[in-house]
Amino acid sequence: MINLKKAIEIFNKKNKKPDIYLVANAQDYTKKISEYDIIHSSNSEFFSAEELGEIASSLFEIGCYVSIFYTELDFIKFVLNNNYRLDYENLLILNLSRDGNLEGKKSLVPAFCDMMGIRYSGSNPFVVSLCRNKFIWSSVLKNHGINVPDFFAIKNNTKIGENSIKKDKKVIIKNIFESASIGLDDKSVVTNLIIDDKFLKNNENILIQDYVEGREIEVPFFKIGKEFIVSNPVCIDFFKGEEFLTSMSSDAYNYGFSSLNNISLSESIKEETKHIAEILGLNVYGRVDYRIDKNNKFFVIDIATMPYTINHSSFAYWFEKENLKYSDLYKILLLSTENKYLK
Repeated sequence: MINLKKAIEIFNKKNKKPDIYLVANAQDYTKKISEYDIIHSSNSEFFSAEELGEIASSLFEIGCYVSIFYTELDFIKFVLNNNYRLDYENLLILNLSRDGNLEGKKSLVPAFCDMMGIRYSGSNPFVVSLCRNKFIWSSVLKNHGINVPDFFAIKNNTKIGENSIKKDKKVIIKNIFESASIGLDDKSVVTNLIIDDKFLKNNENILIQDYVEGREIEVPFFKIGKEFIVSNPVCIDFFKGEEFLTSMSSDAYNYGFSSLNNISLSESIKEETKHIAEILGLNVYGRVDYRIDKNNKFFVIDIATMPYTINHSSFAYWFEKENLKYSDLYKILLLSTENKYLK
């Protein structure tokens, strides 16, 4: 059975380290250099220069050469123009791209790489798009008996799904296909929400979800071949009295991390995370987010197919608790990527 330290040893024994093309969008800079008139993601989705520096320097530290592409289209054009001279056998794409504002935006690079036969990190384009839509993956998991908060959606100004949420309960209103905290603020949690014609007219592409009072946790994992390495649940500790992660608190790092001090509950959540990854077809790495209520019942609230692995992340906290270096994280990410393509 593989674990973090064994995976690191396997990577360290490799005689030849892969060349890395890092595809990642940078705050302000991606928009500045873009040659095309497209609708970009918000800066909250993009990486700061410091965050990209953490990632790139870690890749150099573990023995890889790195080329950085700040837009998806620059990466695609480069590959098409230089296809004849690329060393595909030693090339890995570390895909962290997330530009655009529609549901399939994170699938562009995986789909292109599949077409060109290039190895890349993360899940396939279908799974990536599936996990972008909170209504769809929530429906799939609910059908498999996984605990998700009661929910329904409003898409194109029409209610979709059965509203089983009691009128006097708190609900949280989320963009149906944005990342975990994007668009959330202190007005996103509402009591006695009235769904009338006016509300339907003024809202589209949102998920209305029963708000679970309690702790918020993140569970990172790797999949190496057929084996999973799942972190102990990482609690999100909010500063300034907040109860859930908002766009503002996420951007400003106004939260910290701690361990969930309940061994039996932790093991149950880890097993559930593995089960969810298998149901949805997640590959290489990912993260499942939960809320735990006062009765220790846990509910899935978000799925990340391309989770943040910066220094301020539950992934980095996991490695810190295991007394491993931050750069070791990328050894396992690259090893997981290579193993995805082993026959």
